[in-house]
Parts: sequence; C-alpha cells; structure tokens
Amino acid sequence: MTDAVGAIVLTGGRGSRLGGADKAGIAVAGRPMLQAVVDAAAAVAGPVVTVGPGGDTCEEPPYSGPVAGIAAGLAALPERVDLVVVVACDLPDLDAVTLSVLVAALGRPAAASTRRPAAALAVDAGGRDQYLLAVWHRPALAARLDALRRSGGLGGRPVRALYDGEVLTRVGVGAPARDVDTWAEVVASGPITLAHVGAVLRAGLAPLPPTALPPLGAIGGVLAAPLVAADPMPRQPVSAMDGYALAGPGPWRLTGPALRAGTSTPGGLISGTAAPIATGALVPAGGDRVLRHELVEVTRDGSGPAVVTALPEATGQDDLRPAGEDWTAGHELTEAGVTLDPALASAALSAGLTSVTVRGPVRATVVTTGDEVMPADSPSPLPPGRIRDTVGPLLVGALGRAGFAGTGPPGHCPDTADAMDSVLFGGAGQPAVHVVVLVGATGRGVADHLRPALERAGATIVLDGVRVRPGGSQLVAALPDGRVLLGLPGNPLAAVSAAATTGRALVDALTGRTRPAVLARVTGLDRLSAPGRARILPARPDGAGGWTLSSRVRTAHLADLAGAPALAVIPEGAGADDLVEIVDWI
Repeated sequence: MTDAVGAIVLTGGRGSRLGGADKAGIAVAGRPMLQAVVDAAAAVAGPVVTVGPGGDTCEEPPYSGPVAGIAAGLAALPERVDLVVVVACDLPDLDAVTLSVLVAALGRPAAASTRRPAAALAVDAGGRDQYLLAVWHRPALAARLDALRRSGGLGGRPVRALYDGEVLTRVGVGAPARDVDTWAEVVASGPITLAHVGAVLRAGLAPLPPTALPPLGAIGGVLAAPLVAADPMPRQPVSAMDGYALAGPGPWRLTGPALRAGTSTPGGLISGTAAPIATGALVPAGGDRVLRHELVEVTRDGSGPAVVTALPEATGQDDLRPAGEDWTAGHELTEAGVTLDPALASAALSAGLTSVTVRGPVRATVVTTGDEVMPADSPSPLPPGRIRDTVGPLLVGALGRAGFAGTGPPGHCPDTADAMDSVLFGGAGQPAVHVVVLVGATGRGVADHLRPALERAGATIVLDGVRVRPGGSQLVAALPDGRVLLGLPGNPLAAVSAAATTGRALVDALTGRTRPAVLARVTGLDRLSAPGRARILPARPDGAGGWTLSSRVRTAHLADLAGAPALAVIPEGAGADDLVEIVDWI
C-alpha cells in the first residue's frame, strides 16, 4: 500500500438488471461484493473513496452515471495521489494481486506507441475491455474529465467515452475481472442469501399466464386485473331487517301481503300505508322507509286495518338499504396483485361477477425420494435401515400455508436415474400441476440423481443453495414443459423450513403476489444469529405479544416444531435490535 496510489470504488448504479437491488450489498459466495472490492483496493492504495448514495461521496445528481461518479471520486482523493485505481463494486473475485499487476503495468510503455500511457486497462478472460477496472495517471484522468465537461458534460456519459482517444496499456487479468450484473450470475457464484431468494425467483421464472376462472374456483389465485363490480350492491332497494316497509309519514295502515325475499314486489305502497317485509325482500314502489319489528307498535281498532306506529326510539332509524349502498356498478373492489381469498371470492359473486382473472392458484404435487423411506402407515417393526415418511404428508399443510393449492397425497421416487427421469419428464400427463415439490436428492451424494436428471431434461437451474440453516440444500429449476421443480432437503425440519420460506417466495414469483412481512423483535437475537448464514428457528407465542425461540433444533424429525405455529427467520449476522420475520408454517 502506498499513499501515492488512491482508489475510487463506484457503488452508485441502480442495479436495474437486479430488480433495483443494492448491488454493492449483495453477497457473492458469502461476502458482500463492495467489501471484497474495498478490501482488494485497500491492499494497494492509501485512500479508498466509495462513490454513490451512502458512500464517502456521491456523483451529482445521484445515478448520473459512472463518468460523473469517477469525477466525484477524483475530487475526494487527496492531492498526494498520483495513480488512481478506478473499479466498480461488482467484481467479487477481485484481489490485491490483480490490482498490483495493473499498477505495475502503468509504468510500461503502451504497445505501438511512444507516448506515455494514460491508463492500464484490464481485459477479462473473454478478451473484453473492462472499463471499470483500470489504473490511471491522475493528470491524464483529470484532463480527460475536463475535456468531457467541455464537450457536453459528464452526466449520462458511457464510461467508454473516458477512454476514447487515450493511449492505454491493456492487461489480461482473467477471472478477477468477472463482473456480476444479474441474479443468474449471483446464483452461479454459489449459495445465495435467504433475503435474495424472492428476487432470484422473480428474475429467473416466468409468471403464470392470467386465466379467467369462476370466483370459487380461483380462490388462492392472485388477481391479474382489478376486481370491478358488474352489479351494484344491493342491486335494488331491499330491507335489511324483518319489519315493515313504510310509505310517507305515519302512522301507517297495514295493507297488502307480506313481502318475502326472493320474490318480485307485487304492486306498490301509497302514502300512509305499510306492508310486512322480510330481510332481503325488495322494497315495493312507493316505500321510502323500513323499520324493524322492535321499533314499531302494531295496533288494531275493531274490524279496520291494523295500524303501524313508530316508537320514540325509531327517530332517525331506517332499515332500508338503497341500491348501490355498498358499491355501484363499475366500482373497483380491490386492485390487481391481491390474493383472492374466500371472502373476496364471495364479494365477487355479490358484485355479479361470473369470472375473475387470476394467476394461479399454484397447484403442486409432492414427491418424496429415498429407498430408505417407507409409507407413513407402515407397520412395525420396520426393516433395518428403513424409516417412515414423516414429512411428505405434513408438507401438504405447510405448502398450503405458503400459498399452494391442490396439493394431493405425496408420491415417491426410488433412488434410480430412471425413476428421477420419470418425475422430471412426466409433465405431459399432469397439465394441471405447476410445481413439482421434490423432497430429498438435492445434495451431491452417491444416491442423489436430481442434477444429472435435470441436465438430461434440459432444465434451467434458477436457484441452487441458500445460506440458511436448516434448509440450505434446496434447488429451484424451470423444466422445459413449463413446470417448476422445487427441490427441498430430505431432513424433515429442513424441508418444512424451506417450504415455508422459499416455497412462499416461489408462489409470489409465479403469481405476482406481494405480501408484507410480519416482523417482530426477539430478545437475545445477537446470541441466536450466525455470521455468513441465516437461521430458521421454531417460534412460539409467549403470551405477552412476543415470541419464544428454540435456540437449538434437530433436523431429522419435527419434534422441535411441536407447539410452534411459526418459524422465525434470523438474518445472518443479525444484531440485538434487528427485526426478524415471523412465518406461519401450519
């Protein structure tokens, strides 16, 4: 490290290909990319300046591009700096050796030129120039920035413009120049953080197409369009209570037959008359008020008609529901992106809708794996080395809680390549299934045939491993026939944990569902968290509005989930005051 060398680390991109995520904070192979780059830069440079929102300085205006960011970083470096390392924050494999090679190369003459090179520019393993991995002579960099200011300004300039016309020394550096711009590239670098699972699945999977379904058949789906009423509610004036329909001022002479729900209104009422009316019955023409039985007195004088008189407590009361009281035709009951639950399906029927447009419901089938696994109802004694299926039947409820629908009894796949191929190639006969939930075979052991079968099937692996315990060995793949494979770990607690978290995120990705997280504070969180991975722990209500967490669990069974209706998601390296997400699993 020398004070004559300074470094500018650019962090200010919008991360558009990462769905707007903060690229600098994304961990690759367990380490935030910005930290990896800053550590490499600090090993060869004295001052290191990070540029971008939240950094040591920021381009003006924010997000105005890398050239403006480099100018802001250069202004922040002390005058003693002669050589300037320019590097983006998305190079997770960058190391000090690579930067040292670039610094040393700047002292050599550029090829085919007698002029002093302005910069040493890295070339990646594919032979491409990496404009955001270079070392500049400070005067040359300052001069180039000044020229660009005079010729139209720095904002929005492509970074290549900084190098046009300059004499460069190109240095092949290979793998350390690899940049990470997409979630697929993050996944290719190893297990991802649990917090990024949703973004990875949204980027890697196509959402289900919108489908028009009857409201009751669409429960569990997510609205792909706003829910707009076809009819007003109620459609005509009706009575809200059993009582009397009244016309004009009282007292009222009782006349006509009783008005019942479900029949058309016979005739009408003239002023000063009343008719008995049932809840939900149409109010006859001329009726302008309804009073329930307990708000009136009915008297009869001789052989004349009965007389209905309002009691004093009826003042200001009216049990007539006018047409459109709850909503009018064309009223938006709810926006797109909302899950159609039973109550909303009922409201859709009340609004006169015979179909709604939804993505989903997401239908799944569960398949357990392992030659050692026997049906759950197998009688004792079991053969040596065999176990009952203690998780497959339970996953039906856990997946339902995560948002899946139509999950039937689990099937089973023996530990053979042919059997695994049958699971992956069997979609033609299951057009109604969107997701195959596979329990086990996600590792790389001698009996795990999943990955070779995915390759034979031409599947695309979207997610392969998550930095979480339990449940890290999980996998999501897009199958060529349009189905999605959700591979869960074989251990029961790990399988439930992954189904409740990644399974939920998978439904979100396929349907466009958005869910606010349920967050809570947990005492002693700093003692429960682990560096480099998230933890999922059983959570039990403590009776005082909080949660009690199990600090140690065994994954080979579900005994530690007894009495725990939820799971607490502990972020990796969480501090004592951080919030944790509470996820219902059953």
